[in-house]
Amino acid sequence: MKRGLFILMILLSACAAKPPVQEMSNARSAIKAAQDLPGSSQKSEVYLKSAETALEEAAEAIRLEHYETARGKALEAKRNAQAAARIKQSTKQ
Repeated sequence: MKRGLFILMILLSACAAKPPVQEMSNARSAIKAAQDLPGSSQKSEVYLKSAETALEEAAEAIRLEHYETARGKALEAKRNAQAAARIKQSTKQ
């Protein structure tokens, strides 16, 4: 019983200990898309800077092997980049 539980714990920890590669890629793409949109406002620039900062923090968390923190920061970066893009698009109209 103890051996089975030990093996299960190892397998579960192996699954959880993976770098958030897809989330990082999605965040980078969202930032690039927001940067490429024409126009700018103070509010969109704040969101874009926040996205870039969160992405840098995610990269540092990956370096430290804090993958859950990195995942959260990558998702934050994507959300902020998408907000910047929405603001840029709304001011364009």
